[in-house]
Amino acid sequence: MKGLQTLLRVRETYIGIVATILFQLIFFTIWMTAYDGVNERAEQLTIGIVSEDTALGQQLAQNIKESSPFAIEDYSSMEHAEQALNERQINMILHIPVDFTKQLEAGKEAEIIYAINQANASVAKNMMEGVAKQMTEEMNQTLYPMQQNQAIEVFSQQFAQLPFEQNTAQQITASVKTTVMTVKDHAIESTIVKTNDAKGFAANFVPLMVIISSFVGAMVMIMQHQQAAQIVQESLSKWQLFLARQLLNVAVAFTLPLLTIALMQVFDITSNESFLSIYFFQSIMYLAFLCLAQVFVILFGNLGMVFNICALSLQLVTSGVLVPKNMLSDWYNNVAAMLPATYGADGYYTIIFGGSADNLLQNSSSLGIIILVTMTIATVVVALKPTPSAQ
Repeated sequence: MKGLQTLLRVRETYIGIVATILFQLIFFTIWMTAYDGVNERAEQLTIGIVSEDTALGQQLAQNIKESSPFAIEDYSSMEHAEQALNERQINMILHIPVDFTKQLEAGKEAEIIYAINQANASVAKNMMEGVAKQMTEEMNQTLYPMQQNQAIEVFSQQFAQLPFEQNTAQQITASVKTTVMTVKDHAIESTIVKTNDAKGFAANFVPLMVIISSFVGAMVMIMQHQQAAQIVQESLSKWQLFLARQLLNVAVAFTLPLLTIALMQVFDITSNESFLSIYFFQSIMYLAFLCLAQVFVILFGNLGMVFNICALSLQLVTSGVLVPKNMLSDWYNNVAAMLPATYGADGYYTIIFGGSADNLLQNSSSLGIIILVTMTIATVVVALKPTPSAQ
């Protein structure tokens, strides 16, 4: 306890604790407020329409204006629309070519051209791609009855010229009309089922945000406690100092989750998991981050922060929150298995989106192994290092 009391008299000890709390507050506040309500603000995206066809094209363009939840801008030429797209004034161009109606009347497939600027946020690009498919589907549904009536009209005109009795001709025409009208433009309808869906766009970023805030906070805390340890190392044995630092790590790791859970409640991030499940998982995850950040500092001193920065980048890449792990190379997959962010992110996907309750236990066990390994390495290094008086 002497070591803990000595560390608590050093300012850097408190700076480290405050820093890890501030990282949680800052990351939650900025990320959650920035992404909250994104889906509800979809109407702020703009689609530019260029209709060079003066018949059906104009009618379809008018239907889109009346039904689309997005802002619609009319452009007289593709040149003006492309300029607006390149300047990111609009998010997509819908181009109806001049021969659109003629192609349909000739029985050919008419083409609708969509242009999406790839130099844009991925969310906007993905949303516009989905909108393009939906608009094409809606236009097909609008045009198909018109094509049915047109086909029936052409058949009736041509059939009337054939040498059939009037009664027979009317019966055949009625039969053909009934058959044509029963044919659907799509024989198979698609149904989309969303499993483990979370309410709100911001919830999708919680695993990434928790990983970043937790590990960066752990890095800063360990750095500050390393400076505090260097100040008091002459008045304490290396084991007193080491034990005091572990007590601080455990105390912060089992206190910080209360703030994390409270912030999730403030920003309406719900979970089917119990309070205790989330609390213990976050505690073990944060302790694993602290132990990983600590082992580099104990091994390499202040230079260990460089390794921690590399560890931060590796964990963001391999955790599966930005790119699925199965899309990474074998090397990165092997690295992912050794880093706590992999199991922290997977556990938080269960917490936020739902899934098997065993998932949290499995990830907690993996985090426990990382804690055990990093603590063993740190203990061995401390044992091998000479005491300050012997240096």
